[in-house]
Amino acid sequence: MVDNAELPTVKQQLKELIQQRAYKKNSVFKTPSGVVSTFFDFLEVSLKHKGIELAGELVYQEIRDLDIQAVGGPSHGIVSILCRAAFLKEIGVFYVRDSIKKEGNIHAPKWIESRIKGGDRVAIVADVVSSGSQIIRAVQQVMQLGGEIRKIIIIIDSQEGDGIEKIQQFLRTNMLEAPLTVIFTREELTGETQPS
Repeated sequence: MVDNAELPTVKQQLKELIQQRAYKKNSVFKTPSGVVSTFFDFLEVSLKHKGIELAGELVYQEIRDLDIQAVGGPSHGIVSILCRAAFLKEIGVFYVRDSIKKEGNIHAPKWIESRIKGGDRVAIVADVVSSGSQIIRAVQQVMQLGGEIRKIIIIIDSQEGDGIEKIQQFLRTNMLEAPLTVIFTREELTGETQPS
């Protein structure tokens, strides 16, 4: 755990790691928004010790003062970072599955992998947002469970597909007052506002 004076250094180190390892150019990648030639492969960060440490610390700083029982997200690819942040805060972790769990109790199939329950307060974290559909689905699943979302944190806004605007619109439509924080934008990471 770092103090506030060290946070700019942690953020800068994570920025450099994302730039070096996760930002892919001249490729073909399918996102919820469509096929793109540049993208962020956040697994190149979330499966590395330094990436877990740095991103986990930044997420922890975002949730540190929240009264929550768990932190989670719409992908198993970010679980390592969620676990790091949850460990520092001493809370639980959850993630929203890509498909409904088919094994286990056939009378209680589930989308959320966790021990959270109705009434729990949570934060939701996403690695890279393009269309916003995964975060919206995660919010819906937490709402169906009866959980209360206290904050949404986006590590990278890819600035394609209007994802942030769609998430904010969904929150307004459902009268949810969860603040949304973006740690990095594509522009901040690459100098470009739109994917090439």
